Amino acid sequence: MIYTLQIEFSAFEIFYLIMLFAIGFIITYLITPITIKFMKKKGYIGIDIHKNSKPEVPESGGLSMVFGFLGGSIFLLIFFSKLRNEILIACLTIFLSGIIGFLDDRIKLKSRYKIGMTLFTGLLIFFANFFGFINIENPTFPIIGQMRLTILYPILIPLIVTVFSNTVNMLEGYNGEGSGTCLIVVGFLIICSLIKNTSEGLIFSILSFSIILAFFFFNKFPAKTFPGDVGTLTMGAMIASIAIFGGLEVVAFVALLTHVFNSFYYIISARGFFESSEVHKFRDDIILIEDDYIKASEQKNALFTMPRLILSKGPLKEPQLVKYFHVLTFLCGFLAIITTLLMRWTTEPIDYTILIITIIGICVVYILVFYLFPRIRDIFIHIILLFVTMILLLIFVDLFIISLSLTDLDLGFIKIPYNILISVLIIIPFLIVWYKITIKYFWNQMSKNKNIRS
Repeated sequence: MIYTLQIEFSAFEIFYLIMLFAIGFIITYLITPITIKFMKKKGYIGIDIHKNSKPEVPESGGLSMVFGFLGGSIFLLIFFSKLRNEILIACLTIFLSGIIGFLDDRIKLKSRYKIGMTLFTGLLIFFANFFGFINIENPTFPIIGQMRLTILYPILIPLIVTVFSNTVNMLEGYNGEGSGTCLIVVGFLIICSLIKNTSEGLIFSILSFSIILAFFFFNKFPAKTFPGDVGTLTMGAMIASIAIFGGLEVVAFVALLTHVFNSFYYIISARGFFESSEVHKFRDDIILIEDDYIKASEQKNALFTMPRLILSKGPLKEPQLVKYFHVLTFLCGFLAIITTLLMRWTTEPIDYTILIITIIGICVVYILVFYLFPRIRDIFIHIILLFVTMILLLIFVDLFIISLSLTDLDLGFIKIPYNILISVLIIIPFLIVWYKITIKYFWNQMSKNKNIRS
């Protein structure tokens, strides 16, 4: 992407960013209670299934985040006019994602229709780039650098929006879980935008952070409202916009690893995309027991998800389970910082001292968190090992694959570089092995926990 406005931190720029945060927060904070009353009046009520009392909670509260982003975008259009085109396209993408989510909340779209419609929202960015309204550059990877995907990458943009939106949507169901994890992700994307010096990433991150923070106060335990699909798809679209317009695609993906792995587990164990009501009815991943404790299902064919993995060491109450999700996302955020530093190191000179000190500091944080939260220590060590493996694979690809002079695979409507195709095929076996190791770890923990109880 062409960064039309670099971060200079002038007095006016800092003031505008503070005002942007305030506007996004205030609009969302004031509109959310109105949204809650509206949903109650219309009878759009959901059951909080992770409490034995089964309280009724207004759904689709995430609609307020759509209004918050639209309101904040008006301020952006006035004071960040150089980014007018990017702001307009981001607004349309998030607005359409919100509409799709609200429709899904009301009429329960089939998964394939919802995925297809979110692909359509990503087409907005594709066509805006195709006709020169905006200019999107090829993504940058750590070690490898900027990829040469002039034709392929723009076509993949709708897929990025779809993956991010639906990945966020799949990690939702507990009070403050979805909004809290997305808040942490976006918070780290603010830091990563500063490191990469991308004004697009920074302004969209600050606006998104303020909006999600305001909504979180109403969604945290005990929830006064659920975000609904309108909220989760909107948050996913916000993160996708930060990633695409800020040139932070890989960074955002790493920050969302908790969400990504949950989706990965879910899709493999469910053997495809299905509506949660269809699958959870007979293969639920968790079971609610006495005193509002939640335990992992012991059924062999039950869905394999991140909640079930965390609960493999014993039952937890909902706020405790959500806290572990927040901690895992927090730890993934530091991996996103490392990824951003590696990206800068790949594309431009960087002070090695800063890189080493940062990594040492992050390691100290990890050790402290592992001590305070031992339940998720093994889980995150698995994530770190996969992260390191991927970095090593990128080094291998950079040294031996990318440099190969191979012809492109001609599919008629598009040409795919063979070296990119080989790189993807190399990664797949590692993901399969990693999944098998995680499943084995889960059942070992379940067995240990069962022996302790007996």
